[in-house]
Amino acid sequence: RRFSPHFAFVAHVVVGSSGICGPPMTHHALAVPGGFPQGGSGLHAEVFLVVAATGTPKHCHILSDKFGFLVQGVLFLVVLSTLALKWKLERPQRQLRIFMLDSSKQIFGAGAIHVMNMICAMFLAGTDEASVADECAWYWVNIMVDTTFGVLVCYCLLKATERFLGYDTGHYGKKSETGIDWEQSPDYRRWAEQILVWCVIVMAMKAIVVVLLYVGASFWVWLSVRATHWIRDRQARLVFVMVVTPTVMNMFQFCVTDSFLKYQRKNG
Repeated sequence: RRFSPHFAFVAHVVVGSSGICGPPMTHHALAVPGGFPQGGSGLHAEVFLVVAATGTPKHCHILSDKFGFLVQGVLFLVVLSTLALKWKLERPQRQLRIFMLDSSKQIFGAGAIHVMNMICAMFLAGTDEASVADECAWYWVNIMVDTTFGVLVCYCLLKATERFLGYDTGHYGKKSETGIDWEQSPDYRRWAEQILVWCVIVMAMKAIVVVLLYVGASFWVWLSVRATHWIRDRQARLVFVMVVTPTVMNMFQFCVTDSFLKYQRKNG
């Protein structure tokens, strides 16, 4: 069994987990001696029946043509628009410059996870335990875990780094005694340092998620298939996995993450 949990992070290029389906795919029959996967637990048997009934494409054909890139860009704008709306409605409101610096952390982070989710989906779909599931099913699991459990992990790691490194996330200035208004004149070196720390945090989160998926492969296979194969039409399933789910979950992820990445003013 080959598996690589290696994870390189530009920090989830842009839309953290979104991708797009390409041209129609050739169906690959699922041939299993004896009718069920060997060692067949109840989960294996159930998964096999679902996959056999609905069919499973071997590849998602993510970003396979110009139209795919166009839709990818549209989805990215939708997610950013949601983040901008959150900023517009927040009280007190950050200055636009500070909001852009805060948001840039997520944009860097989004790129790395986007790339790594596709790579992890291919690796996980090739493991012995997970061979009954397809890349799209694994891609869906990656998205859901990253944007829920992964957000919690990032929050905990961020607070830990704040304590051990002695900084406040979203604060891009020196200590208050300098008399400099950091919001009017942010220190871009401090911003760059926080970008670097955030990249490390997201890399660590992804490593944890990959280990979690790998260790519990049988359960995640069952969950991914049950969550995606209720849509019998394969093209509709691709739209659900590669467009609908990433857009909705990244809107949620970006808004929640922005809430704890921005500077929290201390009362008193």
